[in-house]
Amino acid sequence: MSTPKFFSKSVAATAFLVLAPQIAQAAPSGTWLSQPQIRYHVSSNTLTQAMAKIQQQKYKVVFLDFRNVSDDVQKKVSQVARQHQLKPVVWIQSPQLRSLTVSQLVDEARHTDGLQVDDHYFSHYSQQDFFKLRAAYTKPIYCSIQPFQAKQLPSGGCNQVDVQCYTPSSLGKCLKLADRLKAVPSLSSLSAKGTYQHRQKLGVRRFNVFLWPYSNTFTKTASQ
Repeated sequence: MSTPKFFSKSVAATAFLVLAPQIAQAAPSGTWLSQPQIRYHVSSNTLTQAMAKIQQQKYKVVFLDFRNVSDDVQKKVSQVARQHQLKPVVWIQSPQLRSLTVSQLVDEARHTDGLQVDDHYFSHYSQQDFFKLRAAYTKPIYCSIQPFQAKQLPSGGCNQVDVQCYTPSSLGKCLKLADRLKAVPSLSSLSAKGTYQHRQKLGVRRFNVFLWPYSNTFTKTASQ
């Protein structure tokens, strides 16, 4: 008994899909929520929706700007992040403006599962300061640098390093630096000209995005 042509084609097509190599894609790692974003989502009761959206986009870590955010709100935001299988990490921005000491830096992360020091930290604090922080803080420390700060990066103590690859014209060079440092490249989504638009060039790398690229759309549609 002969096999119908349409059945043969269907089997062939299925076999092709099974045998065809899958194209590896870059994987989202972390994204940031600024203080205004946090205040918006808390005040509009959209925090749970925001964290759900971030988790749906396959992010694992959410960096949180808790400057001048109340203790209760910090607890709430961190708890909601964990409920959505996201790791809350406090983003300690511009600590030099507040003259934060090691003990104060550790206290900034009292409600989170890690802390991040960024390029502002490395511009104003020494490696000795960093190692004092590393000795005092037992949870993960995330280190974020601009490309020209590669030599300022501590020789150890960062659980994860990211390099801020925010300029499209130098993205290729920045990715090579991230590879050399075994770091995660961070892309910018702050404008239509940001490097997030070029994420197809990442290959199989993990990446961070500054800020959460879906925030503007979400803000406009969350109450609809």
